[in-house]
Amino acid sequence: MRPIADTGPIDRLRAPIGLPENRSTVRSSQSDPATLKHGGRTSLDMTRGFYIGRFQPFHNGHLSVVEQIADDVDELVLGIGSADDSHTVRNPFTAGERIMMITKSLVDTDLVTYAVPIEDLERNSVWVSHVQSMSPDFDVAYSNNPLVIQLFREAGVEVRQSPMFNREVLAGTEVRERMVDDGDWEPLVPEAVVDVVDEIDGIERIGMISDNDSDGDWAA
Repeated sequence: MRPIADTGPIDRLRAPIGLPENRSTVRSSQSDPATLKHGGRTSLDMTRGFYIGRFQPFHNGHLSVVEQIADDVDELVLGIGSADDSHTVRNPFTAGERIMMITKSLVDTDLVTYAVPIEDLERNSVWVSHVQSMSPDFDVAYSNNPLVIQLFREAGVEVRQSPMFNREVLAGTEVRERMVDDGDWEPLVPEAVVDVVDEIDGIERIGMISDNDSDGDWAA
């Protein structure tokens, strides 16, 4: 149970008849929509995780990782790495497009998720504080990148390695190469991602970027 803070004279004027003016009004956490949403748990009881990736694009491997992490946490922040980079062979999609992919792919999951853009920072010593300044507070980070794991641990953040799923096929590089080569990429990503790529003419973009890069004319 938690007291509602007295916000001023208006609240006191609306107090029920017979209730002493200096008596605090209280409510049970069981009737609080925020706690009902989490099975009666308060925000102090919840665990929020952080999972960073470039998600270029968000594929079925990422989705499987999120589903596994969901067993450990109540909420999950997905950090959109290299958020300031787009329209390149390695990072063809914008941060906003990747947020669309993630949001639409996870819309039917019970896990509360937040997609947060994280711009690149070329100073590893302050990278964790940079991430924390852009993200909601989190209790545990998930990563398999050795450098990311080390940086979080040096900053005192608990790190858990995220599970890997068919890494040889379910990788952003494989998906992008199939897009360029007019290969069968759709089965490697959630249906929502296919819809987003179609909406933004992503295949045409990737083909044009790839051609420009191979011709050496990208800087022109």
